[in-house]
Amino acid sequence: MTQMRREDDDMIELHKTPGRWCRDDTKMKITIQGGDDIVDLHNASAIGCTTTLKSLIDKDPPILHKISLTTISETPLHISALLGHLDFTKTLITQNPHLAVELDSHKRCPLHLASSKGHVEIVQELLTIYEDAC
Repeated sequence: MTQMRREDDDMIELHKTPGRWCRDDTKMKITIQGGDDIVDLHNASAIGCTTTLKSLIDKDPPILHKISLTTISETPLHISALLGHLDFTKTLITQNPHLAVELDSHKRCPLHLASSKGHVEIVQELLTIYEDAC
């Protein structure tokens, strides 16, 4: 089980459950309060499922702008960058480049997380969007 911190220091627990949208993948269920689509978005970021991401955007085009209204400090881009999901990261920053400048509860941007894990290609993608991050 993986845990992530929210702004108010409650824990978000990620539990492995069978995937709904990504064939042959493991879906991670995030136990948070909020709309099902926001939960599904964070689940998709945990496994890097671009199919789910695109489906959620098609269903609710402003969903990537709504995530800043939740109590979760980590955006799907933070999760994706930390876990090394390059295609998911590219899709996110194409749809909403502002996510690259969002800070989590520890004042880290997605670039900090990607670089700390050695995800060079993600770092390069994030720097094309937010070159002043360093």
